[in-house]
Amino acid sequence: MIKNNIILFFMLCMSIFCMPVYGNELQQKNVNMVFVVDCSNSMNFNDKQNLSGELIKLFTDSAFSNTNVGLVLYDDTILQSVPLGSASDKTAVENIQQKVQSMIRKGNTDIGLALKEAVNLLPEGEQQQNIIILFSDGETDLKASKTGRTMQQSYDDESYACTKAKQTNTNIFTIGLSRTGNLDTSYLQKIAEQTGGKSYTLQQSSQLSELFQNIYCDAIGGNVNTIDHFAGSGNYQKQINMINGFADSSDIIIHTQHGIKDITTDCKNSSITYSENYAVIKVYEPSQYVVTIQFNIPQNDNITVQTIHHITVLPKIEQIQNNALLHLPVTVKLYQTDTAQVITDKKLYENMTGELTVTDTKTGEKQKITMGNAGNAMLASFENSNPKQYRFEATVKNGLYQRKTTPYDIELSNTLPYTTEKKEINLLQKKQTQQIDLNQYFKDDDGDTLVYQTENTDCNIDKNILFVDTEKEQQKQVSLYVSDGRGGVITEMLTFHILPFWIYYKNVALIILLLFIALLLFYLFVIRKRTQPQQQIQQEQPIFSGETIFSNAVFEGYFLSTLSGNEIPVLNWGASYIDNKKSITLGELFHILDVTEKLPEAHKIYIGAGKNGTVLFYHDTDCVITCKGRDIPKKKKEILQYEDKVYITFEDNVTEIELRYKRKRKRY
Repeated sequence: MIKNNIILFFMLCMSIFCMPVYGNELQQKNVNMVFVVDCSNSMNFNDKQNLSGELIKLFTDSAFSNTNVGLVLYDDTILQSVPLGSASDKTAVENIQQKVQSMIRKGNTDIGLALKEAVNLLPEGEQQQNIIILFSDGETDLKASKTGRTMQQSYDDESYACTKAKQTNTNIFTIGLSRTGNLDTSYLQKIAEQTGGKSYTLQQSSQLSELFQNIYCDAIGGNVNTIDHFAGSGNYQKQINMINGFADSSDIIIHTQHGIKDITTDCKNSSITYSENYAVIKVYEPSQYVVTIQFNIPQNDNITVQTIHHITVLPKIEQIQNNALLHLPVTVKLYQTDTAQVITDKKLYENMTGELTVTDTKTGEKQKITMGNAGNAMLASFENSNPKQYRFEATVKNGLYQRKTTPYDIELSNTLPYTTEKKEINLLQKKQTQQIDLNQYFKDDDGDTLVYQTENTDCNIDKNILFVDTEKEQQKQVSLYVSDGRGGVITEMLTFHILPFWIYYKNVALIILLLFIALLLFYLFVIRKRTQPQQQIQQEQPIFSGETIFSNAVFEGYFLSTLSGNEIPVLNWGASYIDNKKSITLGELFHILDVTEKLPEAHKIYIGAGKNGTVLFYHDTDCVITCKGRDIPKKKKEILQYEDKVYITFEDNVTEIELRYKRKRKRY
């Protein structure tokens, strides 16, 4: 396995120098959130319960260590502007929470002014994820404003804010507040859509849990998992699943309409924050798989229990080795952010789904491809039918986890077809037309289906078959246009020499004649001179006496992974499949068992009969093959005993198989 590690290290080094990197691929982005709250007079009615303050408090109470929060309070002026501070700074969080709980609402509304202030609080950089959450009950209103600002000035500021938001990768999410639900949200929707955000409405406290879940998922890209929702009263006890070892903290959020207190938990490394409509249990560095919580439910209350796990794992698109393949394999694996090591624990992959987004960097056109789950990686195949510059991004998620990869830019290409055989071909003269399989003479390494055309009027082509008239002895030249269907075209000339029987087979006849002469000389000068009969040479008995050489041999094959992503069941092969053979290649074995993976090197891996129930293993490939904890070198025989295991990593560096040698028990 040392060789495997060296190969992986080399591939990692190559990926650092060869593929574009957007910051640190395995570094968690900083989440910067600025809350922009309308404090105009109308909000005294439309946000009478201060649900905006309650939602902001929930976001800050459940924020993780990589989150920074800021605040803008506005009417037709900027009332308060709080710069970004770390969510792990208790003083900074309490300052924001105190300000949103004690807002004085009066005056008119100037949304453009507030958005301009908010975008100027946000930093730039590829490792920043910037979010603005705007709370308002409607459009800008400056009719009675004493500031002297005009509507056009406000709209200009809004345009400036949206432009800068796009430049700084900032998404603006808007929340329309209304007690009656009678709200014109078109203006708020316009602002959100311009910056890649979304627009929501908030009318009553019962919507807080669902709204929090939607915004958290849409804005931050994380998962809020609703694990319980019920109405009732009395004692409540629940076991909550944690992600042991893969999260630096987890939040358990209990939403309530009537308030809740006296929550108990068996997790010592935790803290509990209470508010009017919720409670947050923050579990630091979860070290257990289950946390038990218990509390009393207020009479006739509706309870929703949610969890958020700050998982220290990021997905990454593995480097694409051959950017010219027609069916381009794309692999996404999970990595631990603190160690940059690939995750081998399959628990995180359970029930995981993925979507690959491929963007044409010139036109912006996008394709969505559903990814398959291989148990230890997410796989997709992109049809490289139009090679150009693309950007690959993948989103993977399951019930506990949702993350997006760093963008992977790649210039896809296409290699030309080429000739594989001699261009001058001898054909036996016949009265009928002969068929030539052109795929024997032309190949394409990208997996493209080749298309053939000719201008010769005396020849026809059907797909890959060339029909040649061979009735007359002659030399015929055929000009061919060979296309791979993706812009790759070559022109080649094949020359056919149509020969009569005696010329076509003259080399064969000469060889037969020479062989006959050699046998005759051997008989005359060796066999006839023997005066004593030679003892008959005893042939070595096969490894299983009295039976076919391999008849008691059994092999089992387990495909651990494949380049195509196909799942191949366990292979069982008893040697009774073949007769009178002393050896077989792994490629022949695959053919017997209908394994269709493209592994040409398998035909250079040999299994032969040994002595005393052993099997000889030999290969002439660049595969990585190990047995008994050591590599099997190229062109060196290895003796396999009963129950020995051979691990083969094929030349594509992805497909891997475990081959076990067994022996049937004899029946007496």
